[in-house]
Amino acid sequence: MMLLKSYQNMHSPFTQDPPLMTEDMHEERLQAVEALGESFRFSAQLEKDILSSDMSAFKAANPDAVFEDFIRWHSPRDWENDDNMERVESNTNAVVESTNDWPPRGKLSERMSEHGNSWRKIWNEAPPLPASEQKPLLDPNQEGEKVLHYLETLRPYELLGQMVSTAFKAAADTLNRTSFGGLKQLTTRIGQLYLTMAATLRCLQKNSLSVGTEDIEDLKRLCAIFGHVESLITLAASLHQKFLQAPRLSESIFNDYYNFYLPKMGTVSIGGDEKKDFDKKQEVRRQEREVVASMFTPPTVNQSWRKVLSMGNLLNGHEPTLREIIFSKRDHLSENYYASHAPRGYQQELETYRMYICGTSNDLGVALAVASCD
Repeated sequence: MMLLKSYQNMHSPFTQDPPLMTEDMHEERLQAVEALGESFRFSAQLEKDILSSDMSAFKAANPDAVFEDFIRWHSPRDWENDDNMERVESNTNAVVESTNDWPPRGKLSERMSEHGNSWRKIWNEAPPLPASEQKPLLDPNQEGEKVLHYLETLRPYELLGQMVSTAFKAAADTLNRTSFGGLKQLTTRIGQLYLTMAATLRCLQKNSLSVGTEDIEDLKRLCAIFGHVESLITLAASLHQKFLQAPRLSESIFNDYYNFYLPKMGTVSIGGDEKKDFDKKQEVRRQEREVVASMFTPPTVNQSWRKVLSMGNLLNGHEPTLREIIFSKRDHLSENYYASHAPRGYQQELETYRMYICGTSNDLGVALAVASCD
């Protein structure tokens, strides 16, 4: 593009990034719009700082530019070309203006050419400064002071409401990010959970919570629903991980359990008084047998040897904390050995040694040893 007055190349300037728009800043701007009412006609009023910064940078990059040049660069929709103006397309597919008729015949849009336009006023007041020399659009000190003031004046019920709502939202997002396959029931349940959260947590915005009210019961019900959804997602994620190569089997098992678990989801407590075990069996197809068999790997030599040494209940890998080892042997006793107590004609007695041992099979510690003669 070329400048209208000097017929020089137009330079696109480096500009500042727009500042972050927080929720409270957005609310302040909405309040400003409501306060100005019908007299507020252009959104540029709220973006005055950003607009002034862009104009200053444009002036610094194009000293001979006029207001119309800035509009052609910043807001092309506000520059209306005449029908007779010739336009050609360059090799880079960019549209450039023809030099047959200079300056190009065009005009500002109606909203930019009306009397008292705010953009032209800002243009006249903006100094030519590059973005590197301008005042930052976001003042971190001012925003930090606003945050501290907000925390100092925050009411306890408002803080509680924000903490509880944030905790529920973070937990729900964690569940939503869980990989459980394409189970439509869970996708629907998670969507319903977000809607229930939005409706239930709205009561935390007002200072009317008290024990025994309906809002408290709604919060308890929300916690129960959250627990049900969490239990289903935990199972679905486990099945999905174990049966990656057998998705049909995973989906069938979950569907059966979902139908079994569905009556519980209407109750407040996750575990009902009447506990029933899920015992429905699922047929394993021929191509799925190898996947199921791979879940039960045979023990290694080391594991087998440890099983012999542990001498106890190795269910789920838990060894006993106390062992009793009994060594027995038969030996011939002399006639004088316990002569007063031994019956006549009894030549052999059973001699037993008991050892009470604590520890694992790799680290045995003898706690007590007792020898007896029976």
